[in-house]
Amino acid sequence: MSIFKEKLNKYLFNTIAEAGIVEPKKIQEKTIARINGGADVVAVGPDGVGKTTTIVLTTINKLREAFEDAPRAFILVADQDKAEAMKEQFVLLGKHTDLRVRVAHEGGKVDMKAGLDKQGEDIYMGADVVIGTPKRSFDLYLKQHLNLNKLKTFIIDDAELMIKYSYQGQIDRMIHSLPKCQHLVFTNDYNEKVEKLISKFIVNPAVVEVEE
Repeated sequence: MSIFKEKLNKYLFNTIAEAGIVEPKKIQEKTIARINGGADVVAVGPDGVGKTTTIVLTTINKLREAFEDAPRAFILVADQDKAEAMKEQFVLLGKHTDLRVRVAHEGGKVDMKAGLDKQGEDIYMGADVVIGTPKRSFDLYLKQHLNLNKLKTFIIDDAELMIKYSYQGQIDRMIHSLPKCQHLVFTNDYNEKVEKLISKFIVNPAVVEVEE
């Protein structure tokens, strides 16, 4: 039996079938059950193995529907393009849910302050999932527009890029406000610098490695 049919709720399973996603990729076969079970997971693999889709599927499967105002999933991504691309996947695969997905990044406005205030207002008015770059998320956190107290899942995508772009400082300061929650890290490379970054908030994760 497909891991999709076995481990995803029937509405999500039907949605991915409508989207033409039939067979799970290896990374999904190795991680979905672990993530559903609440384990902290580090998933390692090159671009194209399905890391982003795994994030979207497991998050939708876990949250299922809108609830209260504070976000329950917070996903850090490297840049605006990645934030918008991931949001598009949430819209596609979450079309039979009412989950509220907000983005927080530096692009999209000539007036950066106006962009910051608008994104902060959108999140404050109600969000189930926030997809943000570290810098913009940290700015919103300082302005108290990003409430992390109700998180169920904290996710870093492309952890190796967080090192490359020197985002460790913003991440370190935000993780001190995380409640007890599940931690998921997706990365192309699992090296000493990535291990150091995540060791501050994740202990003894299940490490899953796949090849292209």
